[in-house]
Amino acid sequence: MTALDLERIRTALADDFTTIDFVEKTGSTNTDLMQATNVADGTVLLADEQLSGKGRLGRTWTAPAGSQVIFSVLLLPESLEHLGTLPLAAGLAVTDSIEGTVLKWPNDVHIDGNKLCGILAEAGPVGQAFKAAPKTELTKVEVGKAEVNKAEVNKAEVNKTEVNKAVGGAAPSARVVVGMGINVTLTREDLPIEKATSLALEGRDTDRTELAITVLKNLRRRIVQWENQDPQLLRDYRAVCSSLGQEVRLETPSGDVTGHVDDIGEDGRIMVAGEYYSAGDVTHLRPQQ
Repeated sequence: MTALDLERIRTALADDFTTIDFVEKTGSTNTDLMQATNVADGTVLLADEQLSGKGRLGRTWTAPAGSQVIFSVLLLPESLEHLGTLPLAAGLAVTDSIEGTVLKWPNDVHIDGNKLCGILAEAGPVGQAFKAAPKTELTKVEVGKAEVNKAEVNKAEVNKTEVNKAVGGAAPSARVVVGMGINVTLTREDLPIEKATSLALEGRDTDRTELAITVLKNLRRRIVQWENQDPQLLRDYRAVCSSLGQEVRLETPSGDVTGHVDDIGEDGRIMVAGEYYSAGDVTHLRPQQ
């Protein structure tokens, strides 16, 4: 196991994220950031091991210590109107970073049909979280009603709404956490499911530090596109979505649907047999002989 070079990660991502923290072991980095107090927008939490990592549809996602790149990112968006496309943006950040990967709807990262990475986005109340101050220095006068300077925001014995207003922009509507675990050095025996893989098994580079930097850098770029509702985001997603054009079985909360995938909508929903669906588990079906 090669340890993450935190100094290198923090230096490389200083302009992209507010805070980059690390724990050796935790239950779930997503849960940690959802429950954190006095935490800023753009906080990243990295871990070497998750004991109860969460996947889509209530699944668990675990692996030996140091065998994955595991992290979660906290965001404080002004609106949840387009939340459905955020997991797609996160998946794109991985395909941007690892050559030859594709996305099975909505955001399962695959190599040759085997799962490499799990991604989960969650939303909840803002709680004790605040917008990060801009990179430029602020005076007490500029901070205004919060009556704290930039260095004191983390101590913030003030109303979080006032802090959010003081550092600019509208108050956030929710706390959103995006987490992922990328299989790096897992062996065949370590894989949690049969149709999974790792970078080591695929003969790829296994430098976890470099991978963390690259994926997080691309994630920041995709988050900016998501925040601005840049149409290029969905164009890029469709270009790497392996579900498009496939015959699939979609397991939805109201039952299974089988049919051809005709489109991925601008809101991230999948069109199967002429109808759009926002949730479900996709299985690609083999062509009939």
